[in-house]
Amino acid sequence: MFPAGAAGCGLVLLRVCAAGMLVRNSTGHMAASIATWGIIGLMIIAGAFCLGAFTPVTCFVSMVVQVCILLRAHQPDFYQFAFSICITAALFLLGPGAFSIDSWIFGRRLIVHSN
Repeated sequence: MFPAGAAGCGLVLLRVCAAGMLVRNSTGHMAASIATWGIIGLMIIAGAFCLGAFTPVTCFVSMVVQVCILLRAHQPDFYQFAFSICITAALFLLGPGAFSIDSWIFGRRLIVHSN
C-alpha cells in the first residue's frame, strides 16, 4: 500500500530524515577522507531515499552501510546509530508512501489470492 494524505507526508519526512542521518553518520565518523566513489554512492542512496525509489533495497543498503561505519568508527555514538538504524528499519517496514517514485512505478494494486 502507498498511504496518501497526512500519512504520506509523514513518510516523506521519514525518508528525508533517514537520508540526512545516513549522510551524517557516513561523513561524521570517517577518519581522514572519503573516496570519491564513496561520496557518489552515498549521494545516490540519499537521493533514492528522498525520492522514494526502490525503498526496501535502499533501506537495506543503508543499514548495511551504517553498520559497517559503526564497526569502523573510533569513537562511535551508539545512540545516534541505533536511532538511525531504527528509523531506516521503520521505513523498510512501512514502505515509501504515495508521494514516491515507487508508487508511481508500481501503483496501487490489490492482490487477490485464489483458493
